[in-house]
Amino acid sequence: MAEQMATTLVELLGQRVATEPDAPYFHVYDETVTYGALWRESARYAAGLRRAGIDQGDKVCLVYPTCKEFFFTFLGLLRMGAVPVPIYPTLGVEATANVFRDSEAKAVATIGWFRKDVEESQAGASNLRHVLEPQDLEVDDASPAFPAVTEDDVAFIQYTSGSTGLPRGVVLSHANVTRTVAFMAEAAQLTRDDVVVSWLPLYHDMGLIGCAFTPPSIGAPLWLLPPDLKNPRVWLELVTKVRATFTVSPDFGYRNCVRNIGDTSGIDLSSLKQALSGAEPVRLSTIQAFEEKFGAENLITPCYGLAEATLAVAIWPRKTPVRLDSSGKFLSVGPPCRGVSVKITIEAGEAPAGTEGEISVRSPGVMQGYYRNPEATRQVLGPDGWLRTGDLGFLDREGFLFITGRVKDLIILAGENLVPADVEEIVDHIPGVRYSAAVGIESERTGSQRLHVVAEVREGAEDAERLSHLVREIVQRVHRGRGHRPARVLLVTPGTIPKTSSGKIQRSRLGAMITGDELGERIVYTSGGHRD
Repeated sequence: MAEQMATTLVELLGQRVATEPDAPYFHVYDETVTYGALWRESARYAAGLRRAGIDQGDKVCLVYPTCKEFFFTFLGLLRMGAVPVPIYPTLGVEATANVFRDSEAKAVATIGWFRKDVEESQAGASNLRHVLEPQDLEVDDASPAFPAVTEDDVAFIQYTSGSTGLPRGVVLSHANVTRTVAFMAEAAQLTRDDVVVSWLPLYHDMGLIGCAFTPPSIGAPLWLLPPDLKNPRVWLELVTKVRATFTVSPDFGYRNCVRNIGDTSGIDLSSLKQALSGAEPVRLSTIQAFEEKFGAENLITPCYGLAEATLAVAIWPRKTPVRLDSSGKFLSVGPPCRGVSVKITIEAGEAPAGTEGEISVRSPGVMQGYYRNPEATRQVLGPDGWLRTGDLGFLDREGFLFITGRVKDLIILAGENLVPADVEEIVDHIPGVRYSAAVGIESERTGSQRLHVVAEVREGAEDAERLSHLVREIVQRVHRGRGHRPARVLLVTPGTIPKTSSGKIQRSRLGAMITGDELGERIVYTSGGHRD
């Protein structure tokens, strides 16, 4: 098919323009943007960028909400051979300035209400020359000459979410992206008859590559929502309204629907053929609760990927019952996508089937490297093309992949590896707990790690006696379920636990907040110190 022959994102979208210019690419804020309109507007934006001194190879940071202007700027940069760098809009002044500096960006493209924060961050990045808004980029006499763009050229730089440390710039070529969206669409069984709904942010790989670039590869229409869904009902109501067949979310999104949608009347998910779940551990309890509440069966399917592999590694097939391992503890995320190789490594070498170890991946999507960080690149990317993911897992005898945790997230107690998600699964089901995180904190006195549980309590749970009872319940249940008593339980206000833009817990950051006494007034109750 023609779309599978595209070797660059420019060519992929250009083919749509040539064959069906009036077909809708995406719908956002009650507005439809066709491929033809995108092409015309991206040329205007390219002219505006060039007028601001941006040239081939230059980096430009994009600080946008979900909006059409993001696409116009992104494609305009691609067509002129420049490099977009999408950034989380509310990353924080210092963290944003770090990305501005690290990416060597010459300019920032943003929109109205983000300008003040962008300018504060700009003060810490002397390399930035301009802060540009749509009115600066919309050039009416736009007929710029565009250079040839090849599959080996850098398409964009995707900064990692920072769930295990400082964000790093993942350099992706056009070939990385176009080949990945092709095998990802195949694995998800997407066709042009599908209707895709996404609330995921465009500055994150799952929202950008998975939801914004995959639909045009097969010609399916896309409906976009802003990522700050305070009311998850809006998401499911849009699925109902447009009769969507495909959607995606991290586990917490589905859990949010279960917890915060009381009345399910008016919500009809019967058109959905698949709802992928990824970006954080996929919980069987979440799948079961969501499908029971909304009358679905075999709908939510696990998947696995990472920014360094241009997102996709494995996707569970549509309408297929999920598979648990023999212990009944871990869900399979499916077989590797076509063209993707996966191996499990242990100290002795490659692990046999069923043995847990670090997951390594080799695929057309494996990144070019971390931008301006050759040492970090060498640590994860070998000369043979194998990428060390930092994730733990195993392959069963049929080649199905299971994810068990992250190397850096493991808590080591008395020589035993404890997976934080196992503790959180227990704590999250305790009445009164809104959300929880488990981290291991190094103890100088004992020379080992100690288990700390941070639990956000639901509003109104402020009675001291109730809070004391809640702490005891957490300690007892974790001890019964995992064999270890938390050294400390901290009950905190909602929104305290730091997360990435995709909802992953930033465990390294949370650990630093605990040891640095940064939680402050957010603590509503603490256990003091139970010992392991």
